[in-house]
Amino acid sequence: MCIAMSSNLKKFSMKYYIHRMLISERMIREGTIKDFDIIKRIEKRVFGRFSYMDEEIREMLNSSITLIFDDKGYISFFFEDDSCHVESIGVLPGEKGKGIGRALMESMEKICRESGKKKVVLEVREKNFRAIAFYEKLGYRRVRLIENYYIIKYRGSRNAYLMEKYLS
Repeated sequence: MCIAMSSNLKKFSMKYYIHRMLISERMIREGTIKDFDIIKRIEKRVFGRFSYMDEEIREMLNSSITLIFDDKGYISFFFEDDSCHVESIGVLPGEKGKGIGRALMESMEKICRESGKKKVVLEVREKNFRAIAFYEKLGYRRVRLIENYYIIKYRGSRNAYLMEKYLS
């Protein structure tokens, strides 16, 4: 697997670099605004009616670091003081269980570690048991429950767990 980064990393005063890692000859690359349709397709398939709106996807691609795995999954994150904050991660339903999510998380963690960040934080819906188990398997721990984290128009709100992992 090859991880190629450029524009967004430069925005965060990162040096330009390329990492090479082999995982089933697939590719992880940095997403740009040109990948809007890919991210939108993944968002719709993964999150359905709760997916990001077009303007939110554009903002994410313009202001966060987004990594795309073979157009089948993505992760978007940003730097915040001494940590990295995962904004969103999605893997197409038919591709789950193939290591795509793990590869994206590991690539993100590597970038964060090499950027001098001490931990990764993320939020996950309280009842998303599969995602919680996935994150815990990767070494993340639940810090606290955030009530009403997800506000869903006409459908109320949902709680989320704040999860974190200290990078070594």
